[in-house]
Amino acid sequence: MNILVASAYSADSRFAHAINTIKMADGFAKLGHQVIVLCRRPAAGPVPIRQLQEDFGIEHCIDFVQLRPRFLGRALNPHSHFGFQVLLQALGMKPDLAYCRNYVAPAWLSRLGINVAAESHAHPGNRSAPLRTMVAAAARNKTFRKIVTIAPVLRDHFVELGVPAEKVQVLPDAVDLDMFQRPEGYCRTSNASRPRIVYAGHLYDYKGIPTILEAAALVPDYDFVLIGGTEKDSARQAVRAEELGLGNVEFLGLLPHSAVPAQLWEADLLLLPPSAQHPSAKWTSPVKLGEYLASGTPVVATRIPALEYWLAEDEVVFVEPDDPASLVRGIETLLRDAEKTQSVADAGLRAAQKLSYQERCQRIIEASCPNAV
Repeated sequence: MNILVASAYSADSRFAHAINTIKMADGFAKLGHQVIVLCRRPAAGPVPIRQLQEDFGIEHCIDFVQLRPRFLGRALNPHSHFGFQVLLQALGMKPDLAYCRNYVAPAWLSRLGINVAAESHAHPGNRSAPLRTMVAAAARNKTFRKIVTIAPVLRDHFVELGVPAEKVQVLPDAVDLDMFQRPEGYCRTSNASRPRIVYAGHLYDYKGIPTILEAAALVPDYDFVLIGGTEKDSARQAVRAEELGLGNVEFLGLLPHSAVPAQLWEADLLLLPPSAQHPSAKWTSPVKLGEYLASGTPVVATRIPALEYWLAEDEVVFVEPDDPASLVRGIETLLRDAEKTQSVADAGLRAAQKLSYQERCQRIIEASCPNAV
């Protein structure tokens, strides 16, 4: 099959939606399909394909088309303008399936009779004009096969907006098992004399970063390593760490996606502490979740509805959200009990086997291409 993957992210982005889009494209390619990715060209110029392959650990052949973000000095918007650019590409390509992380592009492609699956994590309350364009097309157009989302709460939102329930597919975010599974016989190189506790992801407060920093203040003999975050957020959280007098917290900043697995393998345990105070606690399915589980390193996670939906009690150690002392208790539960640590790591690794991008892509193909199976 020829599969078009379209999302208006900039090719140099390291945000989760960009990772999700590229790795989904890789998942389709690993299944043996011909894949072309349509994204946006960065202001500094196109990103070389070899760099994209290295940064995201892509081994299979994927074509990237980086569409211009500006025309005659004016910015092209990521909805209607990007949708028109995708439409022009599709007219020449004639794909068997278009997988889009965009609102307008899938609406227009489905009018051409192209099978469409649109990934959307639009939150309840989002009733923007571009979203309504997608919803109307999903309700009206036969070849608009599926809206793929990550939680029942978001599915219900699409149904409320008018999408037929049978056209909404709920799937968790996925993981590249080839990249994130710990190699057999892997030996750590980091200092093993102090516990190394790692968080990977953006450094927004609602991701639980204040809780991590306050927990670090309670256990100065443990080392906390935070990976990711924009320069602005890294600087802001570093100031907070300094105000707390923390000498046991290190900010590594954004790393290429392909450099993250080794950081997870070097850790004694991993933190997934979203706040319960943010609405996304009802629907988040973090890209890092599958990556954490696949690494074979045990995970401490906050007990929020979205994570409880996807995780069994034995696959992580659950702690109370927004509670530094509870986070420390969860950390010490693992550090002081080797048998528990191994049990949690093993259960998490088993759970990760069901979360591969190939599995996710195959389920979307089966639901969106009636003649493919």
